[in-house]
Amino acid sequence: MNNLYIINEVLFDDFTPGMAVIAAPSLDRLREVFIEKFVDDKFDEKYMIPEYDKAIENKKYKVIENVNHPEGVISYVYGGS
Repeated sequence: MNNLYIINEVLFDDFTPGMAVIAAPSLDRLREVFIEKFVDDKFDEKYMIPEYDKAIENKKYKVIENVNHPEGVISYVYGGS
């Protein structure tokens, strides 16, 4: 069963944070899904992964446990949008 993660302070654009909603069974898998969707070049590796890690470390996310939704990105918005 997956959990629903609502992650804030990721996907920055114009110095404004965005957010992502992702279904995943664990925090470890959540990170993998995030990287699969949003990291596709060296620029993304340099900025997006540390932003994501910092958001998780600082508990800038909410969890809704045991949702009936397949794994993957459900919704997201880049900051500045």
